Amino acid sequence: MRDRVATAIEWICRGYQPSPRAFAALRIVFALKVLVFPGDLLWIAEVPAQFYSPPPGPFMLLSGQPSPGALIALTVVRALVAIWLLLGWKTLWASTTMTAVLLLAAGLSYSFGKVDHFILFDLAPLACGLAGWGAAWSLDARRRAQTTSGYPLFLFAAVVGFAMFTAAVPKAAAGWLEPAREATRYFVARDEVAGPIPGPLGAFALSIDSSLFWKALDWVTVFAEGWLVFVVFLPGLFRLGLLLIITFHVGVFLMMGIDFFDNLYAYAAFLCLPFSRWFPELNLLRTLTRRSREPEAVT
Repeated sequence: MRDRVATAIEWICRGYQPSPRAFAALRIVFALKVLVFPGDLLWIAEVPAQFYSPPPGPFMLLSGQPSPGALIALTVVRALVAIWLLLGWKTLWASTTMTAVLLLAAGLSYSFGKVDHFILFDLAPLACGLAGWGAAWSLDARRRAQTTSGYPLFLFAAVVGFAMFTAAVPKAAAGWLEPAREATRYFVARDEVAGPIPGPLGAFALSIDSSLFWKALDWVTVFAEGWLVFVVFLPGLFRLGLLLIITFHVGVFLMMGIDFFDNLYAYAAFLCLPFSRWFPELNLLRTLTRRSREPEAVT
């Protein structure tokens, strides 16, 4: 039994193992994104101090919001770590530090009630560093041979699946699956009227007066977010689920103007391999089918 479990885990991890060069390209693009489009932090110092109310956790230890000087220092550190990651020197340490810096910046932002959906972006460097995105096109690779590993991405897939599941459960509990409710239509209409920024196709979508269309969007949304956690043991189906999630994100942006695109960097970690390896279940199915057709040995 133990051997079978070990064999199954090894098969799953091989299914998540990325190709070194494609994975290295993701590292470079990620580092350039943080370096060139870092996101402003100085707004944190401009918010009135009475609005500073960090959520339960380590940020409650801070006596107040950071000063402009501290935020500038954090911005500089973030840029230096991005350069460090770009060069790929001691890549695992660079990746871990990048996640720590991104989480610090995100935690300060959340201390004013700001909530976004980019925790996966912040965690991606740590997961990818453990998985070996410094295995090519890096100073580490020039010093000694490097390899990639699928095990950290298997664990990261579980994190991604659970994160999506926590978004699906409240929707299901709030009645998104009920035939008489059109939740997506409500939120698109609300954003179109009240903003802050309506989606570029929001008005056109609202012109579609079809209960079947809007109800199907509710069901597809809950399914797309909810099923990933159940297919993390099947890398191919998990990737298929990510493609569905990406399509969902594009639709949300077009209809509601909500930008989820930073999460694409996290999803890309699972796609950094040749398309022929995207669905290892097909190869497993062919192997099992071939074995079932082989004649039994005569004893």
